[in-house]
Formats: sequence, structure tokens, C-alpha cells
Amino acid sequence: MACFLIDYENESGRVLEGISLLNLTSDDEIIFFYSKKVTRITMELHRELERIPAKKLYIKIETGMPNSLDFQLSSYLGACIQKNPNQEYYIISKDCGYDCVCRFWKNINVSVNRIERCCYYAEIKNMKMI
Repeated sequence: MACFLIDYENESGRVLEGISLLNLTSDDEIIFFYSKKVTRITMELHRELERIPAKKLYIKIETGMPNSLDFQLSSYLGACIQKNPNQEYYIISKDCGYDCVCRFWKNINVSVNRIERCCYYAEIKNMKMI
């Protein structure tokens, strides 16, 4: 069971390249954080997402300040961890600022990792299975 928190403002759909390779199940969750800056996805990405059985949640964030999405995603992550600290969490973003959030949670034994794109995670996951 894993939870993927998507910084959709960060390169939009490119962070989701290869998402179907993750082999997500109905036990997994994908949470999209987006703003009025980025409100569209391609038809190809939409069709790919529809085939994935994972739970999906779309959260439109409040904007107006630098890093608004980052702060709201990080706050939401903390709330999720409070409810389920044993779950694996992944922040999908090219923004290296999330690395300090990951280190904070890892220091108290909560699995939080940042990956730049879904396809990178899929490659690592598949290599571990070999």
C-alpha cells in the first residue's frame, strides 16, 4: 500500500510519465495537487489514469504566494502520516526542496521518498523485483 502525492504544477504531466508501469492496485492512492496555473491534462494521460485502479484525489490548492503548492502538499502529507504512519509515501516532483521533508520523516522512521518521475520509480521497483 503506497500513497503518491503529485506536485502537478511541477512540469505538469511529465512527472506522471510511466505511471501505469507502477502496477498500482486499489489499495494504493494517488493525490494530485494542482493550481489554477495548471488545470489540464492530455487525453492520453487521462485515459492512462482511468485504467489505474488506485484511488485518486484531486486537490486544487490556494495560490498567491511562492511555494504555495509545496507547503500545502507537505501539510497534507503530515495529516496522512498521522492517520497511517506505516504506509509508504512518495512525493512526485522535480523540486528538490521536498528532500528536507523526506529526511525529516525518515529520521522518525516514516517512509517518505521523492521521485522526479513515475517512470524512474517503476524502473527501481522492477529492478528490486528481479
